[in-house]
Amino acid sequence: MADVAQGVMPATLIYAGLMGLLSVLLANHVLYARLRGRSLPKWQPPAAERVQANFIENVPLALLLLFLVELAGAPAMFVHACGVSLVVLRLLHAWGLARYEGANYPRLIGAQGTFVLVSVLAMACLGLALA
Repeated sequence: MADVAQGVMPATLIYAGLMGLLSVLLANHVLYARLRGRSLPKWQPPAAERVQANFIENVPLALLLLFLVELAGAPAMFVHACGVSLVVLRLLHAWGLARYEGANYPRLIGAQGTFVLVSVLAMACLGLALA
């Protein structure tokens, strides 16, 4: 916390900013799918809604855990590795669900990878708190 007071910003700000922009992009994609749904394959509008809902369900917790781990003094390399992983995993999930009907590897890797990342961050929080 002393670093923030001295003007050094948390690295989590980068990933929160990127996730904020991705959230707006996904919300606009849902709007587009609803307005232009007749010109899209029938499965795409519900898929767009699922991508956004899954994002809203998982990303805030991941960012909170990332921030807490960083605040607790985790190495910068770990924080950045987790932040970059979050961005890549959420992009994979969105791309897989928006491009392909049904189950597919980008969607699976994005969703399951996010769950693993949240678990790793949660364990890091516990480890840092109990150390």
